[in-house]
Amino acid sequence: MYSLLIDSSIIVIFIIFCISLFLLSKAADYLVDNAVKLSQIWGLPEIIIGATIVSLGTTLPELSASISSALKGNDSFALGNAVGSIITNTSLILGIGALFGKIPVGEKSSQKFNLLVTTVFLLIFTTLPYKVQNEGSYIPQWVGFIYLMLVMVYIVYLIIQEKNRVSISKKNKSGIQVNKNTRSVFMIIFSIFISALVIAVSASSLVNSAEILARRIGISDVIIASTLVAFGTSVPELSTCISAAKRNHGGLVIGNIMGANILNILLVVGASAALIPGGIAVTEEFYRIHFTTLAIVLSVFGFFAYNSKINEISKREGMILILIYILYLFINFL
Repeated sequence: MYSLLIDSSIIVIFIIFCISLFLLSKAADYLVDNAVKLSQIWGLPEIIIGATIVSLGTTLPELSASISSALKGNDSFALGNAVGSIITNTSLILGIGALFGKIPVGEKSSQKFNLLVTTVFLLIFTTLPYKVQNEGSYIPQWVGFIYLMLVMVYIVYLIIQEKNRVSISKKNKSGIQVNKNTRSVFMIIFSIFISALVIAVSASSLVNSAEILARRIGISDVIIASTLVAFGTSVPELSTCISAAKRNHGGLVIGNIMGANILNILLVVGASAALIPGGIAVTEEFYRIHFTTLAIVLSVFGFFAYNSKINEISKREGMILILIYILYLFINFL
């Protein structure tokens, strides 16, 4: 695929980049939907399904793209994608959501926000011992394995949270009627296999086209990963956020986005670092732009969340979050 793309025009490469993003997001959604159906057929509790398949499925596009780039030796792409997705989700997605409806900040979303801040601190501080003055640093492979172990801890936390929530309405086992015949099971498994195949191919194509696009434009592939790829993988969250905010279900959205942000660090960065013997290289660019913007976005969002008299992100605050994202784009492409 790389050899075919390298001789193509920049327009063709950009079209392939966009198609790859679209297929990656759609295939990830399709895989999660079918995995949930299969889990229900096999009798898995809804608590387990929600805390594992659905939660992990939200980061599937970022995870597949980052793993694909890590296997190709492009470790900075993986980190840029993860950090860029958190910035995009917290500033742009929630900011736009606030313009269309209510984004309430309750106790549960505050708990997840605190977990996210802790995870971000963990990410940045694990790189500091290896930082050399004005040069970059790296995330060692062993840290990647620790992040992956923390994913399991986070899943247990989600299961406990879900258990407390569902215990009130135990009588409603499952509102979905599931067809349990053999043909149906076979078709679901086949659909999961095809979805996984599309994810693998589109993720590889996405990384290849992004790398070549970055070279042609004359910018680093970290910028492509943290802006275009991060935005593309966040588009499903954007449509969900707008729809939920209009229907006054913004609380669900903010919880899901904070959860996805946490997994972007623990799972996406963790898996990428664990796959590379030398770990993930953290260039000086991350400290100057990406980590700094991430800290600003979380600080501003935290200030809005904890100082709100109406316990929600207002339209004015949503506009400020969007402006921070626009400034982030401007600095990247400056």
